[in-house]
Amino acid sequence: MAPVSKWCVVANVSLPDLEHLAQTADLGDLTVYYRGPEGIHLPEDPPFVVDVATLTPHSPGAVAPTLRIESDVVTVRVSPLNENPVYYAVNRTKGSFAYFTDLLLAPLVLPALGLPVRFLGSTPVHECGTLVAGVSRLRHGTVERTRRTGGRWLRETGDEHDVLGDFRAPHRDDPLAAGEAQLEALAAEIARIDAAAPEGTGYATLLSGGIDSGTVTYLAARAGLPLTPYSVASPWGDELDDAAELCAELGIDLEPVHLTEDQIITSIPEAVRWLGLADAEVVEVALTATTVQRLGVVPADEVLLTGYGSDLVNAGLYRPFDHRDDLIEQVLSAVDRTRRSNELSNRMPLAYGTTAHHPFWSWPVMRVALETTPECKVREGREKYHLRTAMGRRVPEPIAWRKKIAVHHGGGLQDGVARRLGKETGTQDRQAVYLACFAGLLDQAAQGELDPTDPWELFERAVRSVRSR
Repeated sequence: MAPVSKWCVVANVSLPDLEHLAQTADLGDLTVYYRGPEGIHLPEDPPFVVDVATLTPHSPGAVAPTLRIESDVVTVRVSPLNENPVYYAVNRTKGSFAYFTDLLLAPLVLPALGLPVRFLGSTPVHECGTLVAGVSRLRHGTVERTRRTGGRWLRETGDEHDVLGDFRAPHRDDPLAAGEAQLEALAAEIARIDAAAPEGTGYATLLSGGIDSGTVTYLAARAGLPLTPYSVASPWGDELDDAAELCAELGIDLEPVHLTEDQIITSIPEAVRWLGLADAEVVEVALTATTVQRLGVVPADEVLLTGYGSDLVNAGLYRPFDHRDDLIEQVLSAVDRTRRSNELSNRMPLAYGTTAHHPFWSWPVMRVALETTPECKVREGREKYHLRTAMGRRVPEPIAWRKKIAVHHGGGLQDGVARRLGKETGTQDRQAVYLACFAGLLDQAAQGELDPTDPWELFERAVRSVRSR
């Protein structure tokens, strides 16, 4: 199934290039352009609130990033973790502005604001910067209101307390107790996901030989969820035997997924498209999930549960540190970077009509992890010591304490992609290819093609562009 991006735009001018692509609501001073999940429509009368993560009308009382839209006021609330970004562009001379949830809409929005469309060609330095000139990303924890008053538009911005600052003195100092607390929080999050799903929903995991996806798979299976674990093999390595070992322990079947080099490489443009950026490591970490999604490996009626996010909060990919404060800072910095990377956003599943959850990246689980001391997380040369200690009470020692790097985190896959791109372009600058892919996507978007219809052609065009420099 080809992807169809979902998005929402609120502007104080008409955006004619979007009219044939979306549901339109003319509120007088503001116009809304909305393309949500199949069968979902905006309420007929304002005010209405759109959940930025799901692009559905927001449920009262729920805590989520939102767009609240009235006839002359738009209020944007950005979550502290900011997985699903909201972008902003303004022409102060003309007083025209727009908020939108998809960066690739920029070529269809900026001209109507009286602004040029210009690809910057390099990774933005400012935390609110993007790859498109004149478009900024709202900061995490921001509440922003733009309202019409006295014949002009007034923009008010306030920053909420940054919750990450509360975790510089972690207090959970017993590895077993900290691991058990995290498993309890994970089990509760999986139960919450299941309670909100329709009856009879099936589930899937992307299972490697690592502790993260293994923990999620174990807890989902032990909760009695109808579960299918999928394990990905690439030409550069696999962990099928390790994944099968856990499945045998749980008494469930493993579904191996063999991806070819070309299938992974062809996923690069789509990874860049859904991320909205071109940072090499972020793109490469996203390649496995993107390929699985693009090829329809996991059926659309199965809810995907991943182990993503654990490395960040549990110090799974740490650098050597001399002092406990160094590791605390590494963890907090990793979380901070990720809330600007879009790697855990919901944009790709929405486009494919699927559902994905990252239990480790839910706030109750993150809180337990961030309250856990460095001495619990890294001990005796092992990362995620606390999590392994707790899981060691549930599964055999070789499963809990296996020391391997999951294929989706780079390792052999990242090296394999680097070698292929070096051979194709004659340069080791992988990011140049990803930036060229974004430029190609931006060009297509200007023609109204918001979703990649021929990823291979986009990739080859990017390679030719880099090779010709």
